[in-house]
Amino acid sequence: MSVVALIGVSLAVVLMLLGALGGAGFWLVKSGRVTLPGGAPPAPVAAVKAEPVKTKLLTLNPLLVNLADPGGAGYLRVGIVLRVEDPPPAKGEKLKEEKPPEKGKEAVSEDEVMMRDAALGVLSRETSESLLGPEGKSQLKDSLRKAFGVQVPHVKVLDVMFTEFLVQR
Repeated sequence: MSVVALIGVSLAVVLMLLGALGGAGFWLVKSGRVTLPGGAPPAPVAAVKAEPVKTKLLTLNPLLVNLADPGGAGYLRVGIVLRVEDPPPAKGEKLKEEKPPEKGKEAVSEDEVMMRDAALGVLSRETSESLLGPEGKSQLKDSLRKAFGVQVPHVKVLDVMFTEFLVQR
């Protein structure tokens, strides 16, 4: 075997060993078994997936409110539907069965009364100009969500939706 062939074979063996070491090092770093100094901590191999939050819709009866316009001439009629978190029953507690209201009677929960009160407080401070502005409805939704969080903190309101929205000046 010539010297040139011996150098070529030796070079090929060295390159294969370097490639194998590099691949093994890459695998160890990627799998999180080895960390590089100053590097970010490795991502967990199997992240625990959170269960999706169960929600329900809560419809508030339409509200008719005097607005804070000068002269008191502005009115707002608004229908509000809330997407609220539906917490799982406590351990050992049975699921509540929703009973339809009796004829001639409308079932009203304490939470709904408190939410209507909070909504009336927010809505009566608004003006027709602010509501009809470009950001009026989205700002109103944020204000309502905050008021519900203060007035009824045990009910987590995820979204506020309007089913009707009529401003009269």
